[in-house]
Amino acid sequence: MTDNLQQEIARKYGNKIRVRVCGCLLKDGKILLLRHEGIGPKGHYWNVPGGQPEKGESLKKALLREFEEETHLNVKIGGLLCQREFIQPPLHAIEFYFEVSFLGGEAKLGSDPENVVILSQLKWFSEAEFEQIDPESKPDFLKEYIQFG
Repeated sequence: MTDNLQQEIARKYGNKIRVRVCGCLLKDGKILLLRHEGIGPKGHYWNVPGGQPEKGESLKKALLREFEEETHLNVKIGGLLCQREFIQPPLHAIEFYFEVSFLGGEAKLGSDPENVVILSQLKWFSEAEFEQIDPESKPDFLKEYIQFG
């Protein structure tokens, strides 16, 4: 992670409130997470796929598009799990987390068309593996809303 990346993220997304839509996909008892570089106190942040809706795009259509761009997966969007705020100055986002079901495809790391270098890893995490991620580097609150089962 470079200082240039952090500066670019702050320039592009900082000091404004963004709306983001995120999808929680569980398959075979594991949750799909993407590693974002240049975000958070540790310099990276694991989160579920998602992003910002485009003008005129519904949250669910945006989430379908984000899953395709970031993971190459075909998914079905379910119900709203929760709404949260991500505040780590200069970043501030209002995030809507939806339940997502797997329909098909092979999970492969895609990209964020706005920032190709931010996404660095795609990984399925078991509950035990999720617990081992530093709480400052993941959406720890998701434990309240998902069942790894």
